[in-house]
Amino acid sequence: MMLRTKVARLLAWFGFVEKPEFLVAASLDMPAPEDLQAATAVVVGPKERPKWVTFQCPSGCGTPLLLSLNPDRRPRWAVTFDWLGRPTLEPSVRRTDGCRCHFWMRKGRIVWCKDSGGAFPEN
Repeated sequence: MMLRTKVARLLAWFGFVEKPEFLVAASLDMPAPEDLQAATAVVVGPKERPKWVTFQCPSGCGTPLLLSLNPDRRPRWAVTFDWLGRPTLEPSVRRTDGCRCHFWMRKGRIVWCKDSGGAFPEN
């Protein structure tokens, strides 16, 4: 386990930071959907120009989400993360199929939008 993951969990346990629902990991290769770990957003590609971010849908449906980070494509997202490895995505993620959820990922926490289709936790 990476040192920053351990530090993030320890700080959350002591109550110094809010417990993140997601932490970031990096990979040069796209992980298989069955290899995605819960609570991990995987940034895929070289550090200088990542191509994708992928993670399991936070609604609980388990669908792997794949979001483009390519600035030349539409739609596209941007991912940043702090020194604890807590990811932030811009803009929001809106699924119009399956569980029909709509959320923001902010510092590793999921903030549900009111127009989400399911009964997701209130923030």
